[in-house]
Amino acid sequence: MATINTTSTTLVNPMTYQEFKSLTDELVAQNKTTGPEQTEQKVYATKLNQQRMKRVEKQFVLQPELATLVSENKVNWNWLVLVEAWCGDGAQNLPAIAVIAKQTPGINLTVLLRDENPDLMDTCLTNGNRAIPKLICEDVETGDRLFTWGARPAAIQEQVKQFKTENPDASHDELVAQVQLWYAKDRNQALQQDLVELVKEAIALQATVAQ
Repeated sequence: MATINTTSTTLVNPMTYQEFKSLTDELVAQNKTTGPEQTEQKVYATKLNQQRMKRVEKQFVLQPELATLVSENKVNWNWLVLVEAWCGDGAQNLPAIAVIAKQTPGINLTVLLRDENPDLMDTCLTNGNRAIPKLICEDVETGDRLFTWGARPAAIQEQVKQFKTENPDASHDELVAQVQLWYAKDRNQALQQDLVELVKEAIALQATVAQ
């Protein structure tokens, strides 16, 4: 299996989750958002995301299976998350990822703005696109990439595909509203199921390399 090592990549403006939240709060107060495109739509989305992140933080419950996997195997990983403040999927998933990292001593989380880190972003495109959020998991000791996740939980992405098939004339705004409803109902269960499988594969890969 080919691995990608990004230890030589310069991370621009690396943040903790709390620093990202503070940045979002500051931008909302200034009627701004992250990134070069300061459109009315993205500024408004940032205000919505400010509340979404708070709601996810309050409602998130770590699944026992995922908690056991990362704790019993004593992982030593860096998690890099590429995101922007206006990204609705980011607001739904980043807070949950942050809680998982906070509750796992062996996971160090760094939040990065996509548009400030294009070289890193281009190593993990989704169907050729810079879709976010994107989680990159790296081995702390080797710097090797173990897995990437994103930009959306697989189960919710399947619902998106089905919705588009059944509603070919639906507008982008209608789709976005529907996605947010799915997130609210799911409460980050789909994200955690994705991570369970990816973590299992990463642990198995590390065990094989160590032999």
